[in-house]
Amino acid sequence: MHKKHSLLTCAGIALALLFLANTSVRADLITWGYNWAPSTSKVYANGGGSGYLKLTNEPAKTATGSSNTVITNIQAVSTAPYNTPEVFSKAPVSFALQLQDLASKATDTLTFSGHFVGIISGNYSNVHFASTSPLFETVTLGANKYTVTLGNYTPPGPPGAVNSGSLNAFVTVTPGSGGGHTSGTPEPTALTLACLAFPFVGLCGWRQRKTKD
Repeated sequence: MHKKHSLLTCAGIALALLFLANTSVRADLITWGYNWAPSTSKVYANGGGSGYLKLTNEPAKTATGSSNTVITNIQAVSTAPYNTPEVFSKAPVSFALQLQDLASKATDTLTFSGHFVGIISGNYSNVHFASTSPLFETVTLGANKYTVTLGNYTPPGPPGAVNSGSLNAFVTVTPGSGGGHTSGTPEPTALTLACLAFPFVGLCGWRQRKTKD
């Protein structure tokens, strides 16, 4: 009875390795498209002043597997004097994300909202972003699950800075029963795990025979 249970345990571990191999390959092969669009290209300071935050509208792109995405790049624009900065008091903004599962062509749009708080002048920038919507959203497209999580906010430098600030989000892709692109040839990762699985069963059988001898 002990020998039978040992062999069953070995077989179970081997099957788990094969399952991990299959899941890893399918996750890696899921290709999807995305397009972030801000509600406005300029978020103005209070009172209709000349100062504003310039937001880029990033072009549509594709990705394979889980990936980070850039929502927008941010630059501060102002000519206000140092001692009379322009103020952002919960200046609202939203970002719409159009997701597409390329295998099934299924699409959906998710929206994330927030506001900017802070001050800028022609000499400095001190602006923060706060989310006013849930930090993550999940949607199923073509049997695959996509979880979009707001990531890091990098504040913009003073007006004229070469490097922009940014806001990003991470998209986690979980394969479903019918999603992703399939291939008749296993990927190297799958082959590696499969090669580990079958010799493992053989090793267990050899140990059982040796114990019997």
